[in-house]
Amino acid sequence: MERVEDFESFYNIKIKPWLDELDQEKLSAQNWKKFTIYTGAGAFGCALLYFLKLFPIGHILAAGMLLMCVTGVYFSARYSDRYIDDFKEKIIRQIITYIYPAAVYKPMGYISNKEYRKSGLYRRRFTHFDGDDYWQSVFNGVAFRCSEIKASYSDLAGTENIFKGLFFVAQVNSALRGGTYIWIKGKAQLPSSMADEHYRMYPLPKVVRMNIKHEQFNKNYSVYTTSPDEASLILSYHMMDHMLLIREKLDKEISFSFVAGKCYIAVPFEENLLEPSGKGVRDKAEIKNYFYTILLVFNIIRRMELNRLA
Repeated sequence: MERVEDFESFYNIKIKPWLDELDQEKLSAQNWKKFTIYTGAGAFGCALLYFLKLFPIGHILAAGMLLMCVTGVYFSARYSDRYIDDFKEKIIRQIITYIYPAAVYKPMGYISNKEYRKSGLYRRRFTHFDGDDYWQSVFNGVAFRCSEIKASYSDLAGTENIFKGLFFVAQVNSALRGGTYIWIKGKAQLPSSMADEHYRMYPLPKVVRMNIKHEQFNKNYSVYTTSPDEASLILSYHMMDHMLLIREKLDKEISFSFVAGKCYIAVPFEENLLEPSGKGVRDKAEIKNYFYTILLVFNIIRRMELNRLA
């Protein structure tokens, strides 16, 4: 894995050559968006003046400008999509493969809802599930994959956001067959009624509360497991220390689980992590943010010493 200290060289060699092209694509998308707004406003204004009998040919101009507005919508979406696609290929892919050349990156891919449900980290049933920026690799002998995920539930009462952020899956040891769930204190994914269990939540194996002899960990997390012996093997005092350190450094309510030989980690983020920012691609600070977001996954693997469980 490349050294972060060499970010300046990476930026100059891998990112800088693409800046002019990306700037031009962004400008084209912005110009078409302005064109769409102006022609839409013009169509509305001409139609209004016609109905007020202040502009006899207003309906003709309104129709023409409406047609131009539709054309603007098409090209605005087309150039915006092109800019985002090229941003992913020429910025995000460059960062990922620079940090770890063997990584596989799929900009429009994401972790499956089957794995999300299997993790038990967020059991609330969802009606909408998607994501993007899937990538996978092997680090310290641990095969992992991750992506951004967005899950929500909608009905007549409105929309409930369930999870939005970085979702991570690592293969640790197929000999670990149980399920151990490390939920945020006060947010254990347990039903409050039979109706919750059958209608609001996805299934979970029968679990028991585990008494953790780590005072600070108990203040932040509740641990439930199908196998206390297996959970004791996984949750060493050292690993719990590092889980707390990761949570403190990121200042995020991170959840963990170990299910059927896999480690699942959910890191909530409000912002879209690997999307173009309003500041543009010439903002080095934003590029460095993408850099550190991707490094975050490697740091979690190293901090938690997941290779110890392999």
